[in-house]
Amino acid sequence: MHRAFGRLWTVLKASLAIGLLAAGSLYSANVVDRQAPNSLAAALTEPATTGAIRPRHAL
Repeated sequence: MHRAFGRLWTVLKASLAIGLLAAGSLYSANVVDRQAPNSLAAALTEPATTGAIRPRHAL
C-alpha cells in the first residue's frame, strides 16, 4: 500500500510540474507579445511589391 501512495505522489508531482511549466510558458509568451510588436503581423498586412508576378495578358 505504501508503494501505491509513493507512485501516486510521484504522478501528482510530475503532473503539477508539467502544469506549472505550461502556465509559465503561456504567461511569458503573453508578456513578450504585449511588449514587442509582432514582426510577422506587420509583414502580412503590408506585403512588399516586387513585381515578380506579372499579370497574364489576354490573347
